[in-house]
Amino acid sequence: MSNLHREVTLDGRSLTLSELEMLSFSGRKIRRAPETYNIVKSARRTVEQTLLSGSPAYGVTTSVGAYKDCVISEESELEFNKSLLRAHSFAIGEPISENVVRAALAVRINSALTGHAGVQPELLDAILDMYHAGIVPEVRPIGSLGCADLGLMGQIGATLIGEGYCFFNGQRRTAQNALSEAGLLPYIPKSKEGLSLVSSNATSVAAAVVLLRKAFRLFYLSNAVLGVSFAGFTASRDPWQAAARFKNGLTPDLATFCLNAFEDDRWAAPKAVHDPLSFRCAMQVHGTMLEALCAAGQIARDTINCSDDNPIVLDEKLMTSGYSLPQRLTLALESLQLNIAHLARSSLNRILALGKRELTGLSRNLTPSDGVVLAFGPPVKQAVDLFASIADQSSAASIINVTVADGMEDEETFLPLVTRKLSMQLDYWGKLLAHEGFVAKQAVYLRGEEQCLNGLAGDVISKLSEELSPIDRDRIYSYDFMAAERLLVDDQWIDQLAQKYHFPAWEEGRK
Repeated sequence: MSNLHREVTLDGRSLTLSELEMLSFSGRKIRRAPETYNIVKSARRTVEQTLLSGSPAYGVTTSVGAYKDCVISEESELEFNKSLLRAHSFAIGEPISENVVRAALAVRINSALTGHAGVQPELLDAILDMYHAGIVPEVRPIGSLGCADLGLMGQIGATLIGEGYCFFNGQRRTAQNALSEAGLLPYIPKSKEGLSLVSSNATSVAAAVVLLRKAFRLFYLSNAVLGVSFAGFTASRDPWQAAARFKNGLTPDLATFCLNAFEDDRWAAPKAVHDPLSFRCAMQVHGTMLEALCAAGQIARDTINCSDDNPIVLDEKLMTSGYSLPQRLTLALESLQLNIAHLARSSLNRILALGKRELTGLSRNLTPSDGVVLAFGPPVKQAVDLFASIADQSSAASIINVTVADGMEDEETFLPLVTRKLSMQLDYWGKLLAHEGFVAKQAVYLRGEEQCLNGLAGDVISKLSEELSPIDRDRIYSYDFMAAERLLVDDQWIDQLAQKYHFPAWEEGRK
């Protein structure tokens, strides 16, 4: 990868999903757009003027939460901001991935560059220095109700001031030790900066973006596997032709992509008058998912280029804001989860249909010798389990409501919980797609039509054939399914397919 692709310039307005994903990996570089220095400095002056005037300002001249009416004296300002970070470093659970934490640092920097955070440029320099030094705060996932990731962002802030733990040079280290070895000093947060560090959704927003990029890739894979299932079933392409003709959301875009990508896959003409709905309505199910993905992508782009601080600097005033509630992004992700469950149900139904002799004309459960080899009979239970697990993760968490902070905080989205559920769901979905791909490959083998598939479906079969031989007799299938997942759920390979079989709506949505 060239140095150009390892560097991203942040300006608070134009960060993309693909750029943020890139910044989630180690060895990348962040630059701040030159004009942002004055923007940040101007916003900081508003905070300093508020301090001089003594006007009540939440988290600046007063304490926070239930103690919002307690005044913070000038003498206790520095200790209060450190104490704020310590008190909000309470998240538990296994540490979240370093990729997500790196992305969270980028999100926090970018949102501050909008000029609404009111922090010093020196704070952003400190975060940048930590990012470039490869110091990744140890952040644990359980501790946010989805209205600012207080318990999680507190752990990022703690690392910045040299407290708590982090990951550095591949090891878990104390923050003080890591900063010292990197030649950095602990940062001393000034007025409002403690609150700006904790009162942000940067960790859950970063997790959402990383997961969205994964969801886009799995969606592309789901369509590639769909073509193999169509070939194995000898399903009709007529519904694709019909879907491409009528304006109905992004379904025509998807149908056009499938007609083009599978054009050189020459499977046998269908013999049945009608295919099962999991084949016939695939464009409608997948097309709706594409719309949900693209909508979530746009909302995520809006979110990473918007300030979620409270209070915010606006028109040279420090005022309260409700943008700490990431309602749009949360509901977009929950819509996505429901759509994934629908795609999983269709995938399971195609797996079941491919095993039915009366529908395919092939042997039951795609065995080479009916009754002697069991083939996909017993393993279908795995597919059912995967579908049930995916459906189980699609229930809405955001509707839960609990009032905390002495009655002051009575709205929440549970965005971190939603991202944890989505992460599990995507993992199950990848496994189910691998299952469908393996089953469909066997159907194509039994028809003896592998050499007729020279489009996207053929590429999927070629990929699977790197490790998976056809089933001629029963064997331990666990290794086959795990190999299928490893082969197909491969970011680099999926991106290569997308370059070969261009899908404009998909590519635009995931930018």
